[in-house]
Amino acid sequence: MPKICKAAEYENSIFSLAKALEKTQKLLNALENVIIPQYQQKIRFILATLEEREREEFAKLKKVKAKMESRK
Repeated sequence: MPKICKAAEYENSIFSLAKALEKTQKLLNALENVIIPQYQQKIRFILATLEEREREEFAKLKKVKAKMESRK
């Protein structure tokens, strides 16, 4: 009888571990397939926006410098 109880206990533990593994795998899949790509897209958008602002600022500075040179 004790061997049967031990076997049932092991089976229960294995079942619990399998459920935990399944849950962890679902979270991992969500991270890999949804969350991380969303953050990568946001990073690309932010970088592109910053680059565009930098180009605009450079163009403004060139215009200001040209105006200041023409006033001299």
